[in-house]
Amino acid sequence: MANSIEIVVISLEKAVERRQMILGQFSGLTIPWSFFDAQTCLANPALSYDEPHIRRKFGRTLSVPELAVWSSHFSVIQRFLEQGQTDYLLVFEDDVIFDASFPLRAVVDLCEAKAIHYIRLFGMYYADAVRLGFFYDRSIIRYKSSPAGAQAYVISKEGARRLVASMTSVEATVDLEMDHFWKTGLPIYAVFPFPVIERFSSTSIPMHQPGGLSGGEKRAWLYNRARRRLSKMRENRRLLDADAEFRKSSMVFKQIQDADLQES
Repeated sequence: MANSIEIVVISLEKAVERRQMILGQFSGLTIPWSFFDAQTCLANPALSYDEPHIRRKFGRTLSVPELAVWSSHFSVIQRFLEQGQTDYLLVFEDDVIFDASFPLRAVVDLCEAKAIHYIRLFGMYYADAVRLGFFYDRSIIRYKSSPAGAQAYVISKEGARRLVASMTSVEATVDLEMDHFWKTGLPIYAVFPFPVIERFSSTSIPMHQPGGLSGGEKRAWLYNRARRRLSKMRENRRLLDADAEFRKSSMVFKQIQDADLQES
């Protein structure tokens, strides 16, 4: 039986222009998709947020819109885990431009074959990565550190289970928390170049700037940052064997043919 996938687009109910752009991009998709009305605060009761705690962990507090994004992504993942009828979920934010010809079903087949439970289709910044093989004429990479951004990613039920289990305490922005692979056990895989880009548009998620920490808070933050780096380094070393196994049976370069476009 073929692996199934659905798409959920996180969008404020009042974001009429953004929703119209998504409707235009997705009009020809054969994969089921829907909007999730983005939350406007930390509404999910499973999440806990403590300002003194996050100042020591992350070096700053989160704004209400950042907490709302947290709650929205967590709620979408939690709903998929508990109620989802498909094998995989693709989550979008509504400020993206998506290549609708991109073969999503082939991506989930790759995930199934390689036991990939979390794969990014977008990254905001450059981050160090290792190349593992090809996906048609693109590369499959594993990031050694988060490229940030939560605009587009695919997760399996197992990926959702691990994220829900590890993300109940808000200790960073949601995109960085999802990429804490040493905690989640989910290496940061990606297809590159990305089939998704972020629109050049005004942000709807203002952030609090770092600063204002007491001496004790700053020492705790520096200590926690050093611990994260060490954990990241250890996990990257541990993943070297998995990288080597991945390469042994990785896909080779393949030009896109008409048949491939018809199956996407």
